[in-house]
Parts: sequence; C-alpha cells; structure tokens
Amino acid sequence: MDHLPTMILHNVLAKADAKDCARAACVDRRWRQSVDEDSLWKEFCFRDFLLTSAIDESGSKSSSYKEAYISWHNKFARYPIPLVSRARQCWDRIKSWLCSNFAEVLTTLAPGVSWAEIEKAERQLRFTLPDSVRLLYQMCNGQVLPEIRGQAEDMHPDNNFFLGLLGGYHVYEHFVNVRLLSLKEMVKLTNLVLPRLYPAGDVKRIMIARSCNFGKFFFVDCNDGLVYVGTGRLEEDAEMMPCVPLQEPNSSPKDGMLRWLENFSHCLQNGMYGVRQHDYGFRSISLFPLKEPSCTQAITYGLQVKCAAVFLPELSRIEVPGESNDESYMFAYSVRMRLLEEGNRYCGKVMESAQLVGRHWIIRFNKEITGEVRGEAVIGLYPLLRAGGEEFVYESRSAQKGRRGGSMEGDFIFVPGRISKPEGAQFAAYIARFPLDLPDYIY
Repeated sequence: MDHLPTMILHNVLAKADAKDCARAACVDRRWRQSVDEDSLWKEFCFRDFLLTSAIDESGSKSSSYKEAYISWHNKFARYPIPLVSRARQCWDRIKSWLCSNFAEVLTTLAPGVSWAEIEKAERQLRFTLPDSVRLLYQMCNGQVLPEIRGQAEDMHPDNNFFLGLLGGYHVYEHFVNVRLLSLKEMVKLTNLVLPRLYPAGDVKRIMIARSCNFGKFFFVDCNDGLVYVGTGRLEEDAEMMPCVPLQEPNSSPKDGMLRWLENFSHCLQNGMYGVRQHDYGFRSISLFPLKEPSCTQAITYGLQVKCAAVFLPELSRIEVPGESNDESYMFAYSVRMRLLEEGNRYCGKVMESAQLVGRHWIIRFNKEITGEVRGEAVIGLYPLLRAGGEEFVYESRSAQKGRRGGSMEGDFIFVPGRISKPEGAQFAAYIARFPLDLPDYIY
C-alpha cells in the first residue's frame, strides 16, 4: 500500500465507505492526504446522500464536499444510509416538480426539525415514531399554512386555501385539498382527535395530513408503519383503510409514509397528477389522473373526450359481509371535452363548433352492467365547443360496491353548430371505458 500510485490509492479508498476511510486516515499520513482529497468526498456525498454540490443539510453552501458530508452525517447518523438517501431523493423530486410547476406550494414547505424537537414530540405523544417518519420530518417539517374557515367559493386567493401539497378535488359541494402537517400541528391534532376515536388509548397512530376544511384525514400507525385514511365512518366507528400496500420486499421496516410520499413524487414527475386551474381563479394540485390506464381518451369526428376517476375514501365505507354493499366505494370522475382543429369533419364538412345535447352512461361491475343513465345536458349545462378552443371540464360522482372491477363508459350526444342552429344531424361522441378501482396508493 505504501508504494501504490496516488490514483490507485484513491480508487481503493473509494471502494470503502466514508467511515472506513476516516479510520484509514488515522493509520498513515499518506493515506490521510488521500482521504482529505475533496474529490473522494464528492463521491461519498453522491453515493450516500445524492448530493451533486457541496451543500449542508440545511441547504447552505459548504466550504468542501467533506464538510458537506460531515454536516449530513451529523444530523442523520442515527438512520441507515439507504433510508436517508431515499428520503432525500423523495423530497428533492417533490421540490423540483413544485419549483417548475407550482412554486406557491414550494414556499409553504418548512425546513426540517431538530432531533430535540423529535424527542419533544414523542414525549408529548407518549410513544415513539417510526424512523422513516422521524427522518421525513427532519428533512421537511410539513407545510406552514394559515388556519382557514369557510367554503372554497368564499375564499380569497391570498389565503392559501388551495395550496395543499397532497392535492385534492372539487365535485359539486364536496371540496378536498390536503396539506401535510408540521410536526407541531401533527402532535396537537393527534392528541386532540385520537382519544376521541380510540377512548381506550391503545392505538398508536398520528395524524400526518388533513384537508384544509377538515373533511379528510390521513394517519400513520406507529406499530405497522402504514398510512391510513379515514372513511365515511371515521367518526362513527374510527374506520380507516390502508393507503399503501403492505410491507414490500426489501423495503425498510415501517416505511409506509416514505413509500406513500415516494409514490406521490413519482406521480407528479411522470405527469399522472398536475395543476388544475379552477373557474374562480385558483390553482391546485388535482388528483384526477392524467395518464393511461387511469385516464382514457376517445376522439369522434375531432371531438376529444378524456375521462378519469379518483377514489373518495372520506365518502366511502369498507364493505361488510352480509350487509348491502351497493354504495360502499365512492368515486369522483372528471370529464374533459374539446373540439380539435384537426380531424373535425362530419358529413363531409368541417365542424367549427358543436354543442352537447345529452349523455349516455353505462356503469359496470365485474363486467356486468349495474346501471345505465340517459339524460339531457351534463350538470345542467349544454357546453358549446369551438374548434381549437378551450376544453370544457366537469366532475360528478358514482358509487361502486367493490374495490376492483368497476368501470364507466358511454357517449355524449352532440349537434354540429348550435342547438338553436344545427348544421347537421346529431352524433354520438364515444366515451372510452375508464376504471373505477381502488388504487394501491390512496391520496
């Protein structure tokens, strides 16, 4: 080893981990010189913490990669390095997407808490948190948003009503927008709500997220580590359902909250979820899927119809054997329709406009037709679509009696031109079948 060329010695040390390199530096002066090279610590920073620049755990610039590594190690040394790397990557992906798509939400994310704050929270809860929950809070302390009261339509854009990180939906009078709780708010609401749900005090669960209007709640069970969401029978029976699959092979123990956020970051990054512009001037993260197979599309004579559904756990209940299950699982579905500028020919003529006359829905469960609806308009409206114009969007609801196997399809009846001045015979714009299934991850 004493006669190895410097580059080879560097490569040998790079095969070890940071702790072993620190030990090696204590053995030989020449080894210490190699260990002190910042290029070596640059490799360790990326390998262990996915750092591509010399920044400390608070996001400030460090004097070297070695100092950056020490900063990260000192704060997160109590956790397995693979867990730290996953949590870091998860938050980086979320913040990167927010920076590009919804900066207003990014500004609501709070810096991570200290270990002393974690210990204080655990004393107030009177039980310990899973490592993954501790780590996530040490990297980002949820969202800091003002308390809000009232209805969505009454809110002013400045009051942050729509800035929940975990998004939501607005269907008729039902509005949901879920924010990630700070550590302090988590403790406060857990100690307020959980004793009412479980008077015996034998359940170790914490509330990690809620809708801005307190209409939807998410919890982490500190025994099994899974994320749960309250159903329509939360207040009545403390009923909840899991939001993540059971422990996955090779995953860290009790990492349900981390897997939940990792999947959410993936849905943001791959375009499954996006930002919705509301009619009354607000933007929010929408949980209606934008990608196949959850979102389907059909084009008829240039008239494009896209449909997708989202599960509403807070309006659902877990089916009970022997009870009527016709409406156990509630879904909201979103319909987006637009008249394209290309391919919009009907009966040999270009359609400059088309107006909706009626609707026809076929509802299935396990391939069997369980309902069929025909009627005029949609939500009382007869939208007029213009070639190349804005899309018309509306939402409605449908119930299913089982977790899997539900679907909807059908057609919308349109008239070319206007209802008051038709330019041809009516035609049916096909609605491709879209699923009404409980997803593996629920938000």
